[in-house]
Formats: sequence, structure tokens, C-alpha cells
Amino acid sequence: MMKVKKVLLSIGLALAAFVGVTGQQAQTAQAESLKYNVGAVLPSNQMPNSKVTYFDLLVKPDTEQTLQVRINNQDSQAHDYTVETNRASTNRNGVIDYSDHGAKADKSLKYNIEDLVSAKQKVTVPANTSATVDIKLKSPAKTFNGVILGGVRIAQKTDDKATSKKGVTITNQFAYVIGLQLHSDQEAVKPDLHLLKVSPKQFNYRNYITATLQNDQPTIMRDFAVNAYITKRGQDKKYVTLKKENMAMAPNSNFTLPIGDESYRLEPGKYTLYLKATADSKKYKWNFKKDFEITSSAANKLNKTSVDEPEKPNYTIWLILIGVIIILLLIFLIILLMRRKKKDDEDDKHQTEPK
Repeated sequence: MMKVKKVLLSIGLALAAFVGVTGQQAQTAQAESLKYNVGAVLPSNQMPNSKVTYFDLLVKPDTEQTLQVRINNQDSQAHDYTVETNRASTNRNGVIDYSDHGAKADKSLKYNIEDLVSAKQKVTVPANTSATVDIKLKSPAKTFNGVILGGVRIAQKTDDKATSKKGVTITNQFAYVIGLQLHSDQEAVKPDLHLLKVSPKQFNYRNYITATLQNDQPTIMRDFAVNAYITKRGQDKKYVTLKKENMAMAPNSNFTLPIGDESYRLEPGKYTLYLKATADSKKYKWNFKKDFEITSSAANKLNKTSVDEPEKPNYTIWLILIGVIIILLLIFLIILLMRRKKKDDEDDKHQTEPK
């Protein structure tokens, strides 16, 4: 069964994916529901003219430095925190995500930021105290194009246990992320989009046809929009459509985009996907057309486990109802016949009696 991690990030965190990625000013992350906040201690090699408050670093090849993040515990008791650097990925909603450590990397990724920094740490911060955490960073041995992107994720350790319902595990956890972006020069790189495959999939027990999209360049794809539809092969009628805007893609990443706003029953057959995409205020444009097939076995397998699968008629109940009706009819006929026989017997008796 699927294991789902539900990571609830603060508003400051969510957009800060985020913070640096959107190029907006980022303030020290805070959440009213949490009694701590975090911030980056910006080093001297912050990108020239950079006004952001996340790590946006110009690094030299094969050099080491220590980055620092500050945790401010505003609670009246001590707490433990985990500090871990995660590579930026793209989730199926078209959002850059920093929550998954060790996730499978896209084949185009040359430098994984998780390999360039120190391992996960656990830090105890006393009540009403601030603590500074050191993160060791070693830049790649050679210069590189574009950016290497990740985020320093800080989460307070809690005793909350995961809940399970219908085979789905849900873990509620609050966390902050401070963006970590590395450059070895200031040259911009153009994004490039590829359609890798089209296939039926199921998310949360709902069926979709999905398109796996890839940004194979070391740059963030901003203002990413998709307009897509699917037809049966050789036909014009649109089987399902999707129009989605305001998305983003992490550098050297891919994600599986569900086509359609709602799930549906999969029908076996041959289909064609037409997909148009734009990025950076429509500065970059792509057009794709790809044939694919939904096999009977794939459709049956997914339809059986879909929550939208229509219920099959309960033939047992119908057989029981029919049986009851037949029995009642037989009883009625028997009673009718018995009454008629009794009447006939009485008529015969009256005819044979002396007058």
C-alpha cells in the first residue's frame, strides 16, 4: 500500500521553496503554531547583489566552507530538532519540494547537493534559547553550469505517532526549509522540457492518465504551464483534458503529471496525448504529441482498486428476492387451489344431500 507523508510546512516555508527558488524576498520562517523559528547566517560568498535571506552562494571549485543556521527555541522547555539537507525535486502538483531525502534522482542530474553537505544532525536547544548549527559544504571539483539546488530542512522532533487508515499511513509533521542554491558562475541556463512517457496510474485509489515530464537542465523552470488533452487514436473527440498554470520544476528533475481534474474509469484502447507547455512568462514553448495504449490487464487492475469503480450488482440479493417471490406465489396458488377444492367439495355435498 502507498505510504503517504503529509508534511505541513509553514507559509514562509511553502513559498520559500521556495524562498530562493521564486526569487522573492524571504523573511525568517515563522509559524504561529510552532514555538520556534529558524534563519540562515549568510556567508560572505552570497551571490553579488543578492538580497534574499536563504543561501544563494557563488562557490569556487573544490572548496570547503561551513554554513550556519540558527534555531530559536521560544518554548519554556527544551526540544530536539533534526537538521538535514535535501535535494530539490518536483512533486506531482508541479511544486518544487525539499522534503524528501534520498529520493531517486533524474538521470540528467550531475551533482546531487545531498552528497556535497554533512549528514543529518540532531540538535537539542534549551528553553528560550538560540543555537547555531554548522553544516559542512564542499563544492564540486570542477565548475558547473546553472545551479545546484536543495534546502536545509529543520524539524522539531515530536512524539506524535503516525495514523493508519485503509492502508494509508499519514504522518503529521511541521518543518521549516531554508533554500540552498549553489552557482559557480552567473551565466543563465535555459530550461528544456521533455515528455518521457504516458501511462495510467493510480493516486490515492483514483485513476489517472499521467505524463512524465522532465526538465533536464540545471535551472529552475518558473511560471510553468501545461495545456493538454487526450483523444482515442485517430479521433478528434477529447477523452480528458487538463489546463494547469503557476507550476515550477526543479533543476534536473522529472515528475508525473496527472491529466484531468478528476479520476475516471480507465477504458482499454489506443490513445494520443497532445500537450503544450510554456515557461518563464511564455518565453519558452514546447509541443508534444505521443501515442500510448491502455491494456486490458492494466485497466482491469487499476479499476478494481479505484474508489470510483461502480459497484457491481449483487446477484445474490436478487436471487434471494426472486426466490422469495416465487415461494410467495406458490403459497398463494396453493391457498387458492385449496379454497377452490373446498368450495367444489361443498357444492358436491349439497348436490348429494336428500331434499
